[in-house]
Amino acid sequence: MIKSIKDSNILNYIIVLYAFFIPLSLDLIRILAPLIIILWFVQGEVKAKIALIKKESFFLSIGILLFVLLLSLLWTDIDNIKFGIKYITRYWYILPMFVIYTSIDKKFIPIALSAFLTGMLISELVSYGIFFEFIHIEGLSSKNPSPFMHHTLYSVFLVFTAGILLNRMITSQSIKHNIIYGIFFTTITANLFINPGRTGQFLFLFVLVSVLIGHYKITAKSLFITFSLLLLVPYLAFTFSPNFKTRMTQTYSNINNLSYSTPIGSRVGLNIVAKDIFLQNPIIGVGVGDHLSKKDEMIQEKYQDREYVKSLVHYHNQYAEFAVIAGIFGLLSYIFIFISLIKTKITDRRMNTIKYILVSTIAIASLSDAMFHLNRSLSLFALFAGLILAHYRYEQSEIKCTSI
Repeated sequence: MIKSIKDSNILNYIIVLYAFFIPLSLDLIRILAPLIIILWFVQGEVKAKIALIKKESFFLSIGILLFVLLLSLLWTDIDNIKFGIKYITRYWYILPMFVIYTSIDKKFIPIALSAFLTGMLISELVSYGIFFEFIHIEGLSSKNPSPFMHHTLYSVFLVFTAGILLNRMITSQSIKHNIIYGIFFTTITANLFINPGRTGQFLFLFVLVSVLIGHYKITAKSLFITFSLLLLVPYLAFTFSPNFKTRMTQTYSNINNLSYSTPIGSRVGLNIVAKDIFLQNPIIGVGVGDHLSKKDEMIQEKYQDREYVKSLVHYHNQYAEFAVIAGIFGLLSYIFIFISLIKTKITDRRMNTIKYILVSTIAIASLSDAMFHLNRSLSLFALFAGLILAHYRYEQSEIKCTSI
């Protein structure tokens, strides 16, 4: 029985389904992710797989962060230990990354990438249906057509997808494929700017630049496309998207008339509170279970005009949150994850660029949200980090074979 499963492509197909449903259904992610892990064990050769994981330095960076979080339970108030454990158990969402790295067949890597893009295409079509009022979903409207996740996360998914499509446009030699990628890129970018998620809209600039950086050889074609889009897309969005124009106007107003009860003001308030807590506990932080209670205490003691900030369930800044939880060690551990992934040297230009797109998306979005704690963004990171590292593993294996 084990041999028949091992000799089949069941695990590979489940990974493809996992990639497809990440943009579409959190419930199915919660079913498929454990199934991926179970099949990984059922296939056997677990020791060999663990040995592979130990050889990859990137996984050490993940382990360091989790170890620091676990260690911080030692100085967490006893009343908050349960909450701290619950916080850490959320990281089971990254476990499929290890499975993908060790077990996906090389031919399934591009299939999984295409499956994710297909899921995003379906999500985009539903979003347009809501925007043009062909589809009616309770709680959503043309002003917030984010169908399967919160609009902030949806905007991050959209800009990440736009980066992958731009990468394919630059690297493809097929006119037919370039037309398809160009149409998809145009519609996904338009979808980004008709949605209210400002995080993804802000990220757009950085993702475009990361596509350019990801190419070892910067060509006239890539420069022209990137800088044309940097100028053209924001102008068109502001001109033709009422949602984008309204949100940018609100952003300008919120900055000039700062109120801690607005989305931007609350983030500013949270960062000030986080800074104060960090300066009181700069080395080891307050502990993984105490970061929210300490936030409330600080607001009560020092910032009583920021009652709205008290109601927020995370810091809306992953760097600040880890700094509060585990001090400088928590902050540096998180940064080390991105450095480790960037240092992974991939020769394939397209996959190497996806590496830069992933890092820029998660690292910069972490300035405004808990990107390394929310289940959807953790699943996105697990999928693409796993695919990137699996591709790297195959490249290293091929280099060893040719050198023998």
